[in-house]
Amino acid sequence: MMKIGRKIFFSGIVATALFSFFACYTTNRISDQNIVDTYKNDEHTLHPEFTLVHVNDSISQLYFKINENELLYERKNLADSFSAAVRFFCRVTINYESPLIMDSTSTVLNFQSTTNNKKEFAVGSMFLKLNRGARYLLTVSTVDLMNKRNQITYIEANKMNAYGKQNFLVCDPSSGHVIFSPWFDTTTSVAIKSFNRLNKLYVRFYRNKFPIASPPFSDDDYASPQINADSSFSISPRKGQFTFSLKSKGLYHIMADSNDMTGLTLFRFDESFPNITQAYQMIAPLRYISANEEFQKLKDSKNPKQEIDNFWLTAAGGNKDRARDLIRNYYNRIQDANRYFTSYLEGWKTDRGMIYLIFGPPNSIYRSSTGETWTYGEERNYMALTFNFNKLDNAFSDNDYALQHESAYRNLWYNAVDLWREGRVY
Repeated sequence: MMKIGRKIFFSGIVATALFSFFACYTTNRISDQNIVDTYKNDEHTLHPEFTLVHVNDSISQLYFKINENELLYERKNLADSFSAAVRFFCRVTINYESPLIMDSTSTVLNFQSTTNNKKEFAVGSMFLKLNRGARYLLTVSTVDLMNKRNQITYIEANKMNAYGKQNFLVCDPSSGHVIFSPWFDTTTSVAIKSFNRLNKLYVRFYRNKFPIASPPFSDDDYASPQINADSSFSISPRKGQFTFSLKSKGLYHIMADSNDMTGLTLFRFDESFPNITQAYQMIAPLRYISANEEFQKLKDSKNPKQEIDNFWLTAAGGNKDRARDLIRNYYNRIQDANRYFTSYLEGWKTDRGMIYLIFGPPNSIYRSSTGETWTYGEERNYMALTFNFNKLDNAFSDNDYALQHESAYRNLWYNAVDLWREGRVY
């Protein structure tokens, strides 16, 4: 296990158990469970990160990263060190609908520190028995053992192809540390490792020229992009890894075969992504709640901060405190949408991001292998608002979902937009 940041006493992995089950069933199908907490983000939420890589035809390795600052450190006596512990438990099934448990593994990390100062990140991994030629679903439970906070993460494993994205491991070329996120916000050099013996990788670069989502009542049927690359190049290995830099904003699609789109995609987005930190970044998301002429004025402004302040002050009826509350809620939702729904484009631009931004977090979410269903209001209540999203096959991302548009959404959409423009958070 690796430790990133300043050094403290770190006990490491103290308990590991690997269990393989043959025909072991559970009655808890994930498709029958409300997984609304998957998209919940507050001060009590853990934010573990994961990346899966297929080591060979029968073994895969799940890397994890946890922010120690999110864990509760306690001590029994004043003379004792502060202690924290977190458990990662991974269960393998075939898909969201299957009750059959194929494998499971559990790892516990213990931490100790003489002070209760801010901590850094801890990184580790565990192995899973996943055979080539199949798809799997990993359900990972991350539990702070001191206060029992629990975060569930679902990871779809695809071992159908030897050159899919999970056959590559992205690392920092200087330190060798695993890079967990496929998003980058500055010019970055990456090292790509493959457990297959490859003599060359092919990279296609696409500029980020994709439109934002259409309103839910529109006739525009969303589909995954069919686009031509803006440029392409190849890279050869050095010391067992492929290294190159993401110099321009856009998509970098990396393939083992130049004629096969199967591969790994890395994304270079705007600075500070997934966060919004600059005034000019606050303009584009207003497209959902602004008129055409109004939005054009925002785009053309030479002083975007002043124009944005005026927009929200007008919505708040001149009340500065209400305007601040509107800004905080609107742009926090954008940042959350970026974290949860980013696919080949920023999360707030996607169908799910659009609905999350305007209507907020739903009351229930059900996910299957083919899509998600969001409900606002009580389930099975005829007054509840429901959105259905279909999962799409996308060469760039496995997080691409399309909303089923319906004309019945028209009034509901405009009512929600009007609430924002009247200074009220939907």
